[in-house]
Amino acid sequence: MLKRSLLAATVSALCAQSYATPYMPMDARGLAMGNTGVASARLAHAPAYNPSLLSQARKGDNFALLFPQIGVNLADEAGLEDEATKLDEDIIPRIDAAFEDRGASEPVNFNKAVENMTAAAEQLGAQIESMDDVDGRTNSQKAADLRADNATFGDSISTANTELQEVNSATDDMIDSLKSISGNPLRARLGLGGAVALPGKQLAAAVSFRADVNASGRILFSGNDANLLSAYGTAASGYLDTSNGITDSVDELADKVDAGSATAADLSDTKAAVDEVNTYTSDPVQTAAGNISIFENGEISNDASEPVFDSQYEIVAIGIAEVGLSLSREFQVSGKTFAVGVTPKLQQVATYHYVGQVNEEDNAEEVELEDSEMTENHINMDIGTSFYIDAAHKMRVGVVIQDLISKDFEYAAVAVDGDADGQIAEGGKVSIKPKLRAGIAYEGGWYNVAADLDLTENEALAFEDPTQYLSVGGEMDAFGWAQVRAGLRTNLAADSNVVSLGAGVSPFGIHFDLAAMMDISKPEKELGIALETGFYF
Repeated sequence: MLKRSLLAATVSALCAQSYATPYMPMDARGLAMGNTGVASARLAHAPAYNPSLLSQARKGDNFALLFPQIGVNLADEAGLEDEATKLDEDIIPRIDAAFEDRGASEPVNFNKAVENMTAAAEQLGAQIESMDDVDGRTNSQKAADLRADNATFGDSISTANTELQEVNSATDDMIDSLKSISGNPLRARLGLGGAVALPGKQLAAAVSFRADVNASGRILFSGNDANLLSAYGTAASGYLDTSNGITDSVDELADKVDAGSATAADLSDTKAAVDEVNTYTSDPVQTAAGNISIFENGEISNDASEPVFDSQYEIVAIGIAEVGLSLSREFQVSGKTFAVGVTPKLQQVATYHYVGQVNEEDNAEEVELEDSEMTENHINMDIGTSFYIDAAHKMRVGVVIQDLISKDFEYAAVAVDGDADGQIAEGGKVSIKPKLRAGIAYEGGWYNVAADLDLTENEALAFEDPTQYLSVGGEMDAFGWAQVRAGLRTNLAADSNVVSLGAGVSPFGIHFDLAAMMDISKPEKELGIALETGFYF
């Protein structure tokens, strides 16, 4: 009866809004160290964090190549997966069991209990009508037949009431679960990148590219669907209420029949009470299909047996492909060493928008995410500086502004997938805005430590929490051949704390690095992995 598409939508006609892209490079070294890098990134990683670091590379770094860099990040900030699992494994099976056939071993469900109760009421009504018949039965035999049919009717009421309690429990749990996750986001990110870098005090240069896709999705559980789900129990309770007192009245009638004192009025009044069960129609309720009644003439209506939902799920995604040329130079001022770097870059930005109907109509035109693609080119720039704060050049501070030139990119108004009436969901905007971050790092030879801080709060891409990351991390390096890394990243703008671990091997200048991260409190709240191959000579 209740389609599992409602659950499928959970695990993805809305107002236009403006959202922003996050700050989170996806390289394996930086991710393993808590997403630090503004003051600690290595040569080929510098374009992703702070281009000025190209001029402050380690001694012996003459050339660096990174390819490929691959990273994946998934986040379920509000525990939607837990509720989806609960729905899938507990609540929906209970609702299915209440309304769908269970097999010969346990044939009674709520639908069947209602059918049995209606049939028993019809039989009881016919038996009452037969009390005036001259059919060879004595008054005692008629009374016995009436009591037998009344007992069957009473048993059917008891069975229906038992099934109703489970229906009420399951639908209440489903409504609570869906309300708790309505609007909650799921987000995902996939990144691919690479870079070639040449260090130099007077002039350092790098060419880098990246292609990132950031997606955010949510479900919107509608009031119509909440009305529909809650109406089943309310209507069924009303149906059972019509039977209150009927069995007692029939027993009294049977006593009168047995004694030969039953009047035509007694038969008529009792028959009318029984007929109310067979003609019961519940109050109409507002649903996506309009006003419907769960019960019509003592039976579950066709509209209630094949319900129409109008809850929706929405996905907003932005893909950014960019190529940048990083240039950096080191300066000496009053005995202090600092570097400045810039990365002008060409960006191609594609936006995507998808809205799906949870109750998809077979006759509706199919809509795909790529149908909404809108593409635009943009020129942007990163600017960074870094400087040593000690004479030994071991402690360094960095500051960077990424995406200095802000721009809004529209995502399209789209037809709602699965809506046969051609409903259109409004579009909106995704923004690329400047992101300001500072960092500090200490390089101790065989170990390195770093910390980064977003100096401004960054808006969310779409439906998730905004971010303002404070990150700390460290690396231990065994003779330049093997590295172990760990880090911690906390979101000052929301409740999120992520721990990261990673390792690398670098024989003869060839680097293989792997990193993973997860939320401390609940791993499924945020997970990420990154790997890369590089060459340092």
